[in-house]
Amino acid sequence: MNRLFICCTLAFLLIACGNNDEPNPPVPEPVESSNMTVMGYFVADASNIEDDIWTNISAMYDGLSLMKKSATLLIYWDGSGSYGSWDYPVVLRYTTDGHGNVNGHEPLPEDATVEEVIELAEVVKKYPSQLSTDKDVMSKVLKDLIDLSPTEQIGLIAASHGSSWLNTIYMSRSTRSFGQDGKGTDNTMIIKDMADAMKSTGKHFDFLLFDACCMGTIEVCYDLRDAVDYQIASVMEVPAYGFPYENSLHYLYEGNLDGYKKICQAYIDFYSEQTSNAWGTIAIVNSKEIQALTDIVKQEIIEHKDLLANYDVNVLQEYGRQGGPDIAYDLEQFIKTLNENNNPSSFKAQLDKTILYKGCLTEAHPSSYAVDADNFCGLGIYIPIPSRSKWNDYFKTIDWYMASGWNEVTFSWIF
Repeated sequence: MNRLFICCTLAFLLIACGNNDEPNPPVPEPVESSNMTVMGYFVADASNIEDDIWTNISAMYDGLSLMKKSATLLIYWDGSGSYGSWDYPVVLRYTTDGHGNVNGHEPLPEDATVEEVIELAEVVKKYPSQLSTDKDVMSKVLKDLIDLSPTEQIGLIAASHGSSWLNTIYMSRSTRSFGQDGKGTDNTMIIKDMADAMKSTGKHFDFLLFDACCMGTIEVCYDLRDAVDYQIASVMEVPAYGFPYENSLHYLYEGNLDGYKKICQAYIDFYSEQTSNAWGTIAIVNSKEIQALTDIVKQEIIEHKDLLANYDVNVLQEYGRQGGPDIAYDLEQFIKTLNENNNPSSFKAQLDKTILYKGCLTEAHPSSYAVDADNFCGLGIYIPIPSRSKWNDYFKTIDWYMASGWNEVTFSWIF
Protein backbone atom coordinates (compact mmCIF):
# COMPACT_ATOMS: atom_id res chain seq x y z
CA MET A 1 0.00 0.00 0.00
CA ASN A 2 2.83 2.37 0.86
CA ARG A 3 4.55 1.50 -2.40
CA LEU A 4 1.39 2.32 -4.37
CA PHE A 5 1.05 5.65 -2.55
CA ILE A 6 4.67 6.54 -3.21
CA CYS A 7 4.38 5.66 -6.91
CA CYS A 8 1.23 7.73 -7.33
CA THR A 9 2.80 10.67 -5.54
CA LEU A 10 5.89 10.56 -7.74
CA ALA A 11 3.75 10.39 -10.88
CA PHE A 12 1.75 13.40 -9.75
CA LEU A 13 4.93 15.38 -9.02
CA LEU A 14 6.39 14.56 -12.43
CA ILE A 15 3.21 15.70 -14.17
CA ALA A 16 3.12 18.86 -12.09
CA CYS A 17 6.73 19.64 -12.87
CA GLY A 18 6.08 19.08 -16.55
CA ASN A 19 3.23 21.58 -16.47
CA ASN A 20 5.56 24.21 -15.02
CA ASP A 21 7.93 24.09 -18.03
CA GLU A 22 8.09 27.16 -20.25
CA PRO A 23 5.54 26.92 -23.09
CA ASN A 24 6.85 26.28 -26.60
CA PRO A 25 7.65 29.50 -28.49
CA PRO A 26 4.85 30.58 -30.83
CA VAL A 27 5.18 29.44 -34.41
CA PRO A 28 5.38 32.46 -36.74
CA GLU A 29 2.40 32.96 -38.98
CA PRO A 30 3.14 31.90 -42.58
CA VAL A 31 3.83 34.79 -44.93
CA GLU A 32 3.37 35.23 -48.64
CA SER A 33 6.40 34.89 -50.88
CA SER A 34 7.23 37.71 -53.27
CA ASN A 35 6.94 36.84 -56.96
CA MET A 36 9.90 39.12 -57.69
CA THR A 37 13.64 38.60 -57.27
CA VAL A 38 15.66 41.80 -57.19
CA MET A 39 19.17 41.55 -58.60
CA GLY A 40 22.04 43.99 -58.34
CA TYR A 41 24.92 44.50 -60.77
CA PHE A 42 27.31 46.63 -58.75
CA VAL A 43 30.58 47.68 -60.35
CA ALA A 44 32.91 49.67 -58.12
CA ASP A 45 36.46 48.35 -58.48
CA ALA A 46 38.84 51.24 -57.81
CA SER A 47 35.90 53.62 -58.12
CA ASN A 48 35.43 56.74 -56.01
CA ILE A 49 31.86 55.66 -55.18
CA GLU A 50 32.72 52.21 -53.82
CA ASP A 51 31.97 53.20 -50.22
CA ASP A 52 28.64 54.65 -51.30
CA ILE A 53 27.65 51.41 -53.02
CA TRP A 54 28.58 49.43 -49.90
CA THR A 55 26.30 51.78 -48.00
CA ASN A 56 23.57 50.96 -50.53
CA ILE A 57 23.95 47.25 -49.75
CA SER A 58 23.68 47.99 -46.04
CA ALA A 59 20.52 50.04 -46.69
CA MET A 60 19.11 47.17 -48.77
CA TYR A 61 19.63 44.85 -45.82
CA ASP A 62 17.59 47.24 -43.68
CA GLY A 63 14.91 47.33 -46.35
CA LEU A 64 14.72 43.53 -46.48
CA SER A 65 14.37 43.24 -42.71
CA LEU A 66 11.24 45.42 -42.85
CA MET A 67 9.50 43.33 -45.50
CA LYS A 68 6.30 41.42 -44.74
CA LYS A 69 6.94 38.90 -47.53
CA SER A 70 9.69 36.38 -47.92
CA ALA A 71 12.03 37.46 -50.71
CA THR A 72 15.51 37.13 -52.20
CA LEU A 73 18.08 39.77 -53.08
CA LEU A 74 21.01 38.73 -55.29
CA ILE A 75 23.95 41.10 -55.74
CA TYR A 76 26.90 40.78 -58.06
CA TRP A 77 29.69 42.76 -56.43
CA ASP A 78 32.94 43.70 -58.12
CA GLY A 79 34.97 46.01 -55.95
CA SER A 80 38.12 46.15 -53.91
CA GLY A 81 38.53 44.38 -50.59
CA SER A 82 37.36 47.29 -48.46
CA TYR A 83 35.40 46.70 -45.26
CA GLY A 84 37.18 43.37 -44.85
CA SER A 85 35.27 41.97 -47.83
CA TRP A 86 36.34 40.24 -51.02
CA ASP A 87 38.99 41.40 -53.46
CA TYR A 88 37.46 39.27 -56.20
CA PRO A 89 33.98 39.39 -57.80
CA VAL A 90 31.22 37.53 -55.93
CA VAL A 91 27.48 36.95 -55.90
CA LEU A 92 25.92 37.73 -52.53
CA ARG A 93 22.55 36.43 -51.43
CA TYR A 94 20.29 37.92 -48.78
CA THR A 95 16.93 36.31 -48.05
CA THR A 96 14.24 37.52 -45.70
CA ASP A 97 11.57 35.33 -44.11
CA GLY A 98 9.08 38.20 -43.91
CA HIS A 99 9.41 38.30 -40.11
CA GLY A 100 12.45 40.55 -39.96
CA ASN A 101 15.05 37.81 -40.15
CA VAL A 102 17.64 38.02 -42.94
CA ASN A 103 19.74 34.98 -43.79
CA GLY A 104 18.43 33.33 -40.65
CA HIS A 105 19.56 36.11 -38.33
CA GLU A 106 17.48 38.50 -36.29
CA PRO A 107 17.54 42.11 -37.50
CA LEU A 108 20.73 44.01 -36.74
CA PRO A 109 20.42 47.15 -34.60
CA GLU A 110 19.99 50.48 -36.33
CA ASP A 111 23.61 51.43 -35.62
CA ALA A 112 24.98 48.24 -37.20
CA THR A 113 28.07 48.81 -39.32
CA VAL A 114 28.56 48.00 -42.98
CA GLU A 115 31.01 45.29 -41.89
CA GLU A 116 28.30 43.57 -39.82
CA VAL A 117 25.91 43.55 -42.77
CA ILE A 118 28.62 42.11 -45.04
CA GLU A 119 29.33 39.35 -42.53
CA LEU A 120 25.73 38.16 -42.88
CA ALA A 121 25.97 37.88 -46.66
CA GLU A 122 25.82 34.41 -48.15
CA VAL A 123 28.50 34.13 -50.82
CA VAL A 124 26.95 31.81 -53.39
CA LYS A 125 29.38 32.29 -56.26
CA LYS A 126 32.96 33.46 -56.72
CA TYR A 127 34.65 34.60 -59.91
CA PRO A 128 38.25 35.14 -60.94
CA SER A 129 39.34 38.70 -61.55
CA GLN A 130 37.34 39.89 -64.57
CA LEU A 131 36.26 43.01 -66.39
CA SER A 132 32.65 43.44 -65.30
CA THR A 133 31.96 46.02 -68.00
CA ASP A 134 32.71 43.45 -70.70
CA LYS A 135 29.58 42.32 -72.55
CA ASP A 136 30.36 38.61 -72.29
CA VAL A 137 31.18 38.86 -68.60
CA MET A 138 27.93 40.67 -67.86
CA SER A 139 26.00 38.10 -69.90
CA LYS A 140 27.48 35.20 -67.91
CA VAL A 141 26.91 36.89 -64.56
CA LEU A 142 23.30 37.74 -65.38
CA LYS A 143 22.68 34.13 -66.41
CA ASP A 144 24.15 32.98 -63.08
CA LEU A 145 21.89 35.40 -61.19
CA ILE A 146 18.85 34.16 -63.11
CA ASP A 147 19.75 30.54 -62.32
CA LEU A 148 19.88 31.47 -58.63
CA SER A 149 16.55 33.29 -58.73
CA PRO A 150 13.68 31.48 -57.00
CA THR A 151 11.11 33.41 -59.06
CA GLU A 152 10.25 33.87 -62.71
CA GLN A 153 9.85 37.63 -62.36
CA ILE A 154 13.18 39.46 -62.12
CA GLY A 155 14.37 43.05 -61.93
CA LEU A 156 17.84 44.57 -62.08
CA ILE A 157 19.51 47.44 -60.24
CA ALA A 158 22.63 48.70 -62.04
CA ALA A 159 24.91 50.75 -59.78
CA SER A 160 28.13 52.45 -60.78
CA HIS A 161 29.17 55.57 -62.69
CA GLY A 162 27.12 56.58 -65.69
CA SER A 163 27.09 59.16 -68.48
CA SER A 164 24.16 58.35 -70.75
CA TRP A 165 25.13 57.06 -74.22
CA LEU A 166 28.65 58.50 -74.18
CA ASN A 167 31.67 56.26 -74.63
CA THR A 168 34.86 57.35 -72.92
CA ILE A 169 37.07 55.84 -75.67
CA TYR A 170 35.89 58.65 -77.92
CA MET A 171 35.85 61.40 -75.32
CA SER A 172 38.42 63.91 -74.16
CA ARG A 173 37.15 63.96 -70.59
CA SER A 174 36.23 61.41 -67.95
CA THR A 175 32.85 60.10 -69.02
CA ARG A 176 31.43 56.63 -69.36
CA SER A 177 28.21 55.03 -70.61
CA PHE A 178 27.86 52.69 -67.63
CA GLY A 179 30.29 51.37 -65.08
CA GLN A 180 33.89 51.82 -64.12
CA ASP A 181 35.77 48.62 -63.39
CA GLY A 182 39.33 49.43 -62.43
CA LYS A 183 41.48 52.50 -62.51
CA GLY A 184 41.08 54.80 -65.45
CA THR A 185 37.92 55.44 -67.43
CA ASP A 186 38.40 53.13 -70.38
CA ASN A 187 37.06 50.10 -68.51
CA THR A 188 33.44 50.98 -69.20
CA MET A 189 30.42 49.57 -71.01
CA ILE A 190 28.46 51.06 -73.89
CA ILE A 191 24.68 50.79 -73.58
CA LYS A 192 24.24 48.64 -76.68
CA ASP A 193 26.55 46.03 -75.10
CA MET A 194 24.54 46.21 -71.90
CA ALA A 195 21.32 45.64 -73.82
CA ASP A 196 22.87 42.73 -75.73
CA ALA A 197 24.09 41.17 -72.47
CA MET A 198 20.61 41.38 -70.96
CA LYS A 199 18.94 39.97 -74.07
CA SER A 200 21.49 37.14 -74.34
CA THR A 201 20.10 35.63 -71.13
CA GLY A 202 16.88 34.71 -72.93
CA LYS A 203 15.03 36.35 -70.06
CA HIS A 204 13.01 39.56 -70.23
CA PHE A 205 13.60 41.83 -67.25
CA ASP A 206 10.65 43.46 -65.54
CA PHE A 207 12.56 46.58 -64.56
CA LEU A 208 16.00 48.12 -64.83
CA LEU A 209 16.77 50.72 -62.18
CA PHE A 210 19.87 52.81 -62.83
CA ASP A 211 21.51 53.92 -59.59
CA ALA A 212 23.93 55.81 -61.82
CA CYS A 213 24.14 59.31 -63.21
CA CYS A 214 22.55 60.67 -66.38
CA MET A 215 20.97 57.46 -67.74
CA GLY A 216 17.49 58.91 -68.26
CA THR A 217 17.89 59.82 -71.92
CA ILE A 218 16.03 58.67 -74.99
CA GLU A 219 19.26 57.38 -76.55
CA VAL A 220 19.75 54.96 -73.62
CA CYS A 221 16.09 53.98 -73.57
CA TYR A 222 16.16 53.23 -77.28
CA ASP A 223 19.02 50.75 -76.94
CA LEU A 224 17.37 48.99 -73.98
CA ARG A 225 13.80 48.96 -75.30
CA ASP A 226 13.75 45.22 -76.13
CA ALA A 227 15.50 44.03 -72.94
CA VAL A 228 13.23 45.31 -70.17
CA ASP A 229 9.67 46.48 -69.55
CA TYR A 230 10.31 49.52 -67.33
CA GLN A 231 13.40 51.72 -67.20
CA ILE A 232 13.89 53.81 -64.06
CA ALA A 233 16.56 56.48 -64.32
CA SER A 234 17.61 60.07 -63.71
CA VAL A 235 18.48 62.40 -66.58
CA MET A 236 20.92 64.25 -64.30
CA GLU A 237 23.42 63.21 -61.65
CA VAL A 238 22.33 60.85 -58.88
CA PRO A 239 23.59 61.99 -55.46
CA ALA A 240 26.32 59.70 -54.09
CA TYR A 241 23.99 58.20 -51.48
CA GLY A 242 21.78 56.83 -54.24
CA PHE A 243 18.28 55.52 -53.55
CA PRO A 244 16.97 55.36 -49.96
CA TYR A 245 16.69 51.57 -50.07
CA GLU A 246 16.25 51.29 -46.31
CA ASN A 247 12.65 52.43 -46.58
CA SER A 248 11.82 51.83 -50.24
CA LEU A 249 13.44 48.58 -51.42
CA HIS A 250 10.26 46.65 -50.63
CA TYR A 251 8.38 48.59 -53.31
CA LEU A 252 10.40 46.84 -56.01
CA TYR A 253 9.18 43.48 -54.72
CA GLU A 254 5.60 44.45 -55.49
CA GLY A 255 6.58 43.69 -59.06
CA ASN A 256 4.25 46.18 -60.70
CA LEU A 257 4.10 49.76 -61.93
CA ASP A 258 2.53 51.04 -58.71
CA GLY A 259 5.49 49.74 -56.74
CA TYR A 260 7.97 51.33 -59.14
CA LYS A 261 6.16 54.66 -58.83
CA LYS A 262 6.41 54.39 -55.04
CA ILE A 263 10.18 53.93 -55.02
CA CYS A 264 10.54 56.90 -57.36
CA GLN A 265 8.39 59.04 -55.10
CA ALA A 266 10.42 57.86 -52.09
CA TYR A 267 13.57 59.01 -53.93
CA ILE A 268 12.14 62.49 -54.52
CA ASP A 269 10.73 62.74 -50.97
CA PHE A 270 14.04 61.67 -49.43
CA TYR A 271 16.10 64.32 -51.18
CA SER A 272 13.41 66.97 -50.69
CA GLU A 273 13.99 66.61 -46.96
CA GLN A 274 17.79 66.93 -47.11
CA THR A 275 19.62 70.21 -46.64
CA SER A 276 22.86 69.31 -48.42
CA ASN A 277 23.84 67.17 -51.42
CA ALA A 278 20.19 67.13 -52.36
CA TRP A 279 18.95 67.34 -55.91
CA GLY A 280 17.42 65.01 -58.41
CA THR A 281 15.21 63.91 -61.24
CA ILE A 282 13.67 60.49 -61.78
CA ALA A 283 11.34 58.95 -64.35
CA ILE A 284 9.80 55.63 -65.34
CA VAL A 285 9.87 54.83 -69.04
CA ASN A 286 7.62 52.27 -70.69
CA SER A 287 9.98 50.49 -73.06
CA LYS A 288 7.14 49.21 -75.20
CA GLU A 289 6.32 52.78 -76.25
CA ILE A 290 9.85 53.95 -77.05
CA GLN A 291 9.75 52.99 -80.73
CA ALA A 292 6.50 54.90 -81.30
CA LEU A 293 7.96 57.94 -79.54
CA THR A 294 11.12 57.64 -81.62
CA ASP A 295 9.08 57.62 -84.83
CA ILE A 296 7.37 60.88 -83.88
CA VAL A 297 10.64 62.52 -82.82
CA LYS A 298 12.10 61.50 -86.18
CA GLN A 299 9.21 63.18 -87.99
CA GLU A 300 9.81 66.37 -86.01
CA ILE A 301 13.57 66.39 -86.63
CA ILE A 302 13.23 65.82 -90.37
CA GLU A 303 10.39 68.32 -90.71
CA HIS A 304 12.49 70.99 -88.96
CA LYS A 305 15.91 70.03 -90.28
CA ASP A 306 16.50 73.51 -91.73
CA LEU A 307 15.84 75.09 -88.35
CA LEU A 308 18.13 72.56 -86.68
CA ALA A 309 20.99 73.44 -88.98
CA ASN A 310 21.60 76.52 -86.78
CA TYR A 311 19.74 75.56 -83.62
CA ASP A 312 20.59 77.39 -80.38
CA VAL A 313 20.61 74.92 -77.47
CA ASN A 314 20.90 77.74 -74.92
CA VAL A 315 17.12 78.18 -74.89
CA LEU A 316 16.70 74.70 -73.37
CA GLN A 317 16.97 73.25 -69.90
CA GLU A 318 20.24 71.30 -69.80
CA TYR A 319 20.98 68.24 -67.72
CA GLY A 320 24.26 66.62 -66.85
CA ARG A 321 27.46 67.33 -65.01
CA GLN A 322 27.26 70.62 -63.17
CA GLY A 323 28.78 73.29 -65.33
CA GLY A 324 27.50 71.25 -68.21
CA PRO A 325 29.08 69.04 -70.77
CA ASP A 326 25.78 69.32 -72.65
CA ILE A 327 24.93 65.65 -72.22
CA ALA A 328 21.19 66.15 -72.55
CA TYR A 329 18.40 68.70 -72.90
CA ASP A 330 14.74 68.32 -72.11
CA LEU A 331 13.02 66.33 -74.86
CA GLU A 332 9.58 67.93 -74.63
CA GLN A 333 10.92 71.46 -74.43
CA PHE A 334 13.07 70.73 -77.49
CA ILE A 335 10.07 69.61 -79.54
CA LYS A 336 8.12 72.66 -78.41
CA THR A 337 10.81 75.04 -79.60
CA LEU A 338 10.67 73.45 -83.04
CA ASN A 339 6.95 74.28 -83.14
CA GLU A 340 6.92 77.91 -81.97
CA ASN A 341 6.50 76.80 -78.35
CA ASN A 342 3.50 74.62 -79.14
CA ASN A 343 3.37 70.95 -78.23
CA PRO A 344 2.17 68.79 -81.15
CA SER A 345 -0.79 66.72 -79.97
CA SER A 346 0.56 63.48 -81.41
CA PHE A 347 3.89 63.96 -79.64
CA LYS A 348 2.27 64.86 -76.32
CA ALA A 349 -0.09 61.87 -76.45
CA GLN A 350 2.78 59.48 -77.15
CA LEU A 351 5.01 61.07 -74.51
CA ASP A 352 2.28 60.47 -71.92
CA LYS A 353 2.17 56.81 -72.90
CA THR A 354 5.94 56.53 -72.64
CA ILE A 355 6.73 58.46 -69.43
CA LEU A 356 4.68 56.81 -66.70
CA TYR A 357 6.13 58.79 -63.80
CA LYS A 358 8.34 61.84 -63.47
CA GLY A 359 9.64 63.71 -60.47
CA CYS A 360 12.19 66.46 -59.86
CA LEU A 361 13.49 68.80 -57.19
CA THR A 362 12.70 72.42 -57.97
CA GLU A 363 14.73 73.47 -54.93
CA ALA A 364 18.14 71.87 -54.60
CA HIS A 365 21.37 71.99 -52.62
CA PRO A 366 23.43 73.32 -54.32
CA SER A 367 20.84 75.52 -55.98
CA SER A 368 22.47 75.19 -59.40
CA TYR A 369 20.98 71.67 -59.59
CA ALA A 370 17.39 72.93 -59.26
CA VAL A 371 15.05 71.91 -62.08
CA ASP A 372 12.32 73.93 -63.77
CA ALA A 373 9.40 71.53 -63.44
CA ASP A 374 7.46 73.28 -66.21
CA ASN A 375 10.17 72.27 -68.66
CA PHE A 376 10.89 68.79 -67.32
CA CYS A 377 9.29 65.85 -69.10
CA GLY A 378 11.41 63.05 -67.59
CA LEU A 379 13.59 62.30 -70.61
CA GLY A 380 16.64 64.02 -72.02
CA ILE A 381 17.94 64.17 -75.59
CA TYR A 382 21.38 65.00 -76.95
CA ILE A 383 21.56 67.78 -79.53
CA PRO A 384 24.78 67.97 -81.58
CA ILE A 385 26.75 71.19 -81.08
CA PRO A 386 30.01 72.33 -82.71
CA SER A 387 32.11 72.22 -79.52
CA ARG A 388 31.54 68.48 -79.08
CA SER A 389 33.19 67.19 -82.24
CA LYS A 390 34.47 63.96 -80.65
CA TRP A 391 31.09 63.27 -79.13
CA ASN A 392 29.43 63.94 -82.48
CA ASP A 393 31.74 61.47 -84.21
CA TYR A 394 30.65 58.74 -81.80
CA PHE A 395 27.01 59.90 -81.87
CA LYS A 396 26.88 58.94 -85.54
CA THR A 397 27.66 55.32 -84.64
CA ILE A 398 24.82 54.69 -82.17
CA ASP A 399 21.52 53.22 -83.34
CA TRP A 400 19.54 56.25 -82.21
CA TYR A 401 21.32 58.52 -84.73
CA MET A 402 19.69 56.89 -87.75
CA ALA A 403 16.45 55.91 -85.99
CA SER A 404 15.75 59.49 -84.89
CA GLY A 405 16.45 61.24 -88.20
CA TRP A 406 19.52 63.21 -87.10
CA ASN A 407 21.28 61.84 -90.17
CA GLU A 408 18.90 63.95 -92.30
CA VAL A 409 20.10 67.24 -90.79
CA THR A 410 22.78 69.21 -92.65
CA PHE A 411 24.38 71.38 -90.00
CA SER A 412 25.90 74.75 -90.87
CA TRP A 413 29.06 73.61 -89.10
CA ILE A 414 31.15 70.51 -89.81
CA PHE A 415 29.43 67.43 -88.42
